[in-house]
Amino acid sequence: LAIVFIVFWPIGSLVLYTLLLAACYKPLKKKTRTALTRATRFLHREYVLTYYWWEALELARKLVLTGAVLLIPEERAFVRLVVATLICSCYA
Repeated sequence: LAIVFIVFWPIGSLVLYTLLLAACYKPLKKKTRTALTRATRFLHREYVLTYYWWEALELARKLVLTGAVLLIPEERAFVRLVVATLICSCYA
């Protein structure tokens, strides 16, 4: 059961952030405040409308760097570094 939640929590958080931001898109575009846009303001407050989804993308990057890269065996530490560097360079 614990393993299920260890997998579910990060993926569920990413999906939830993405769905919340998708639901907020139209009110944000129209510049109308709704209960949902006020409640999720911490996700999009510091971004311009064009990049309001950046927090979900940043969460995905963190998940890949801290989770998926660790799935590479420890004996291949150099491969881990190369993969992590490539992932980070994609976000630059």
